[in-house]
This record gives sequence, structure tokens and C-alpha cells, in this order.
Amino acid sequence: MAGAFFFPIQLIALFFARKRRFEADDWEKTHYEMQYRTMLIYMMISIILMGISAASMSVLGGKSQADMTRYMVFWSILTFVGYVPMAWLAIRSIRGLFLAGAKKSLLLPKSLTVWPQ
Repeated sequence: MAGAFFFPIQLIALFFARKRRFEADDWEKTHYEMQYRTMLIYMMISIILMGISAASMSVLGGKSQADMTRYMVFWSILTFVGYVPMAWLAIRSIRGLFLAGAKKSLLLPKSLTVWPQ
């Protein structure tokens, strides 16, 4: 979950889960698979949102104050949309931690639902 705030931790977690999802015990494999897919999709969504933001900022160069105000509203909406995948990541991670603490395997580790079973 710290990876939501510190980008290098996301990469480390992604590579660690990728490697361990085939080598661990049966109940652990499902958790690593879920974490790998969660981090991969979260990073893809983050990169897309950052790309949209960077593209809109590059268009902004030399614009008037009225145009800048319009873009500020767009960036505010984009920031709010960025919180949705972060909440999805947090809920899946916390739920996975609780199930891993009980040493229970996930029934559908490839599912993308908010509440994995």
C-alpha cells in the first residue's frame, strides 16, 4: 500500500509478486497473482492519467488566464478521478492482507472486483 505514495516501491512489489506467484505455496500463489494483477492495472491507469495531464500541460504554453482557469478545472477533475484507482488498490490490498493473515486462498485471484473472495 505504500507504493501508492512512493513509486519505486510499486515496481519492487510488482517484480516480487511476478516472481513469487509461481514459486509459493498454493494459498500464497493466489495472493501473489491478485497483487500482481492489482499493481499492474493500477500502474497502467496511473500512467494513462499522467499522460493525459502532461499532454494538457503541454498545450497550455502561452495561453491566456481564462484558458488556464479552464484547464485548472480539468486538472481538478482529473485529480479526483485519480483517487478512484487508489481507493481500489487500497481496498484490494487490505482485504488481501486479512485473508493472507488467515492463510486462506482466494477463490478468484484473476478477478478485478473491489472485494476479492
